[in-house]
Amino acid sequence: MGEIFIFGQRPGLFDLLPVRAVQLTGDEFGIGLSRRALSRAADDALRVIQSGDGLPNDDTGWVLRINKKGRSKMGDNPGLSATDSKAVAALPALAQRAVVAERHADDTHHNEFVSAVYRLYVPLLIGDQLYRVKLTVKEYEPGAVVAGTMLHALSSVEIENAPLGTVPASDTKKVALQQAQPTTGRAFSVRDLLRGAHLHDGTLFVG
Repeated sequence: MGEIFIFGQRPGLFDLLPVRAVQLTGDEFGIGLSRRALSRAADDALRVIQSGDGLPNDDTGWVLRINKKGRSKMGDNPGLSATDSKAVAALPALAQRAVVAERHADDTHHNEFVSAVYRLYVPLLIGDQLYRVKLTVKEYEPGAVVAGTMLHALSSVEIENAPLGTVPASDTKKVALQQAQPTTGRAFSVRDLLRGAHLHDGTLFVG
């Protein structure tokens, strides 16, 4: 993402190349786990990511970091669904493929060190069900966290809905054979991915 844009929808958003879906079987953390067990497994996975070098994003060139607060929202959180927790198994691939769709101010927390909040989107296929996943990234001013460094913190990952329905049975079999290797995937246009999605101010993406 070479351009810098003011708050609102990203210019040329619907001219971006199609986004490849991340594929999972849904059993990456284990078969038949309870929602509570899935939540704990997701938290363990996030701890590993948190201690690493961050998650690269192809669209922006940023390395997304996860802090303790972000982990608490995405990990062992009773407010998350089982599907939310399952998605954490694919977080490195989700972070890599997600594309920026919007930039807005930190209107919720009014953190003086947060220069902007970005919303990124990526399709996720769990079994035969397609989901739209929204990643929220906070951009901190240089020096706010690490001296002289612009930090991009991944603060939340949310499954908004399943806008694209289900995939044909033949494709489902292919997914099952891949055994959760989210390195391939069907590509979807940004227009299809964001159909029905809303900007921060409640209006629909247009174009």
